[in-house]
Amino acid sequence: MSAGRRALVLALAGCLLLVGAIVLVVTARHPTRSLRQVSSGATLHATATPTTLPTSPVPSLTATATPTPTPKDRGLTASVTKRRVELARLASKARTLSKAARALSALRRARPVARFTMADFNIQGASHRGDITGRTMRVRDLLLSHHVDVVALQEFQAPQRQIFARVAGGTYDVYPGTGRSLDAEDSVAWRRDTFELVRGETRPYRYFHGGIRNMPRVLLRNRATGVTVWVTSYHNPASCCGYGDSAPFRSQNVRAQVADAHTLIAATRAPLIVSGDMNDRASYLCAMTAGVDMHSADGGNHVGGCHVPPHPWIDWILGTSDVEFSGYLRDQSGFVRSTSDHPIVVTQVQVTGRPGEGRYAD
Repeated sequence: MSAGRRALVLALAGCLLLVGAIVLVVTARHPTRSLRQVSSGATLHATATPTTLPTSPVPSLTATATPTPTPKDRGLTASVTKRRVELARLASKARTLSKAARALSALRRARPVARFTMADFNIQGASHRGDITGRTMRVRDLLLSHHVDVVALQEFQAPQRQIFARVAGGTYDVYPGTGRSLDAEDSVAWRRDTFELVRGETRPYRYFHGGIRNMPRVLLRNRATGVTVWVTSYHNPASCCGYGDSAPFRSQNVRAQVADAHTLIAATRAPLIVSGDMNDRASYLCAMTAGVDMHSADGGNHVGGCHVPPHPWIDWILGTSDVEFSGYLRDQSGFVRSTSDHPIVVTQVQVTGRPGEGRYAD
């Protein structure tokens, strides 16, 4: 065999070996195809030689591989979770605030109530009786023993005012209560820890011989509830003591006090307590309650006519319809008699404030 033919035979043998290797590889990857299909390049509609299916499980076409989360993915997931928690917290807080707003709105629509102890006391002026220091200290003791929060004082003369400021000024504030003016003989005092002064003013009324005495009225605010209430301290002149008949001046005062009450109520719509030594019994009650819708702490009123309580006295405490009284007491004990020629009149008071008034007002 010539060298050329030998080379050709070797080349053909190499090609056959290469084709065989390719066939083996293809058959391993596609076991369902026949050797003829692979070697001859037959089309797909040629008959396939059955082969055995692989024993390893075949993954489902719908199965999805779960990717391994990266640090960035984990950070994003944590951020989303944190946002969801924060949104849930804010939603809960919004619901709580909404409930609180509704509750506050209800409180503002409600009418607040203040309860306290009220007294009226003509302490007998220093010009009428001695033992000024001792009697003034007993005035303080009576106020404290009866737990008085507000008191209308008459005949509260300058020496008594000075002593009272020294022995009781830390507990009680007073209006006008200062200086040497005769007008300050009628004053209103209140516990500093229970009430605060909103407004103080005086009104001119007739006194002995028809002279003018400016008598106080104060608007107090209850510190616990915010309720405001007007309180007066009036002293209508008596028909005694060499001053002649003061009945006409008392009648004139009642008419003026009725008119002032109407004006005050219309202007402020606040509850009103009229207190003082009126130097009249039934006639004062009937005239005052006929002119203004008021009732007295001891049960007097003008519903269907004037109803005078048993054993009326000249020292009165009256209130408008938003003022309720209970536990009326007229203390005429020996201790009181050693202090004044008048009893101390004490009552429990419940005052209903105006809608929206008080601690929860805007």
